[in-house]
Amino acid sequence: MTWHDLTVTPAEIQCSTYRLPGGGHTSRLLMTARARTWRDLARHLSLPDLIAAGDHLVRIPRPDFEGRKRPWCTPDTLRSMATGRYARKLRAAAADVRIGADSPKETMLRLAFIAAGLPEPQINVPLIGADGVERHSPDLQWQDFGVCVEYEGERHNNEEQIQRDIRRARAVKAAGCVEIRLYKNDLTDECAEAVRMARAELIERGWQPRT
Repeated sequence: MTWHDLTVTPAEIQCSTYRLPGGGHTSRLLMTARARTWRDLARHLSLPDLIAAGDHLVRIPRPDFEGRKRPWCTPDTLRSMATGRYARKLRAAAADVRIGADSPKETMLRLAFIAAGLPEPQINVPLIGADGVERHSPDLQWQDFGVCVEYEGERHNNEEQIQRDIRRARAVKAAGCVEIRLYKNDLTDECAEAVRMARAELIERGWQPRT
């Protein structure tokens, strides 16, 4: 199948059926599979945005909220898509895709920390304190240094979420760790302020930058 300037194999096409509201009529729609769509987006997206899209495709869903148990793709599937005119860009993106990110902001922060020479953080894995007790899963953390990062988006302004955030911060402190809370202004200028704060806390807790 040829569509615009793209050649798509039968394996890269899936058929979905939509039921129109009201009349009950159904309509069949042919579309490319998610991994193939990710490949085609290499032409239009920056490398960081392509990585963020890949992170979304491989993340483990939350069945209670999303109605599915399996990720949309595996990292191996994305790596297999690194062909064609943008193969080098796709290989670079696939190499930096990680399982765990729940939002593009988490991917943006992870990439900024790595680019600044900080250790690569873990993504949404349980926080375990010195007492060995498993707690919540911070957005990002450096478990060896007891430092975690939470990005506070728009939804963190309501009363219920504020209470959860306070309980979470207390749990972090009880675990002997430090929590860095970030908001959108900390992500400007290539996340410069977020990098500064994370670097300072890591050094405070024993990390030694490479010279």
